[in-house]
Amino acid sequence: MSKAAKPGRVNRVNRATLMPADLPPLSDQAAVEILDFLHELVFRFEGQYFGQIHRFHQDRRGRAAQPPKAASSQASATTSSTFNPGEGEPF
Repeated sequence: MSKAAKPGRVNRVNRATLMPADLPPLSDQAAVEILDFLHELVFRFEGQYFGQIHRFHQDRRGRAAQPPKAASSQASATTSSTFNPGEGEPF
């Protein structure tokens, strides 16, 4: 029995970072076949979930573009809520 993901919420999984040194040596043919498989997987994944992925990123951009509501009438001028694509988590 699996639970459905809640809208607007991303499940964070603790996982070890895969470093290039951790990858096994491969023949040229094996490397190409694995790469082709990964490209096909990403292509099909994006095709299946494009709407959800697009909506998620649009929602994040929309929230980041709106400054947070201040508890008082004087919001801090030094606080910025601008989303920077190069910072933070990629997903």
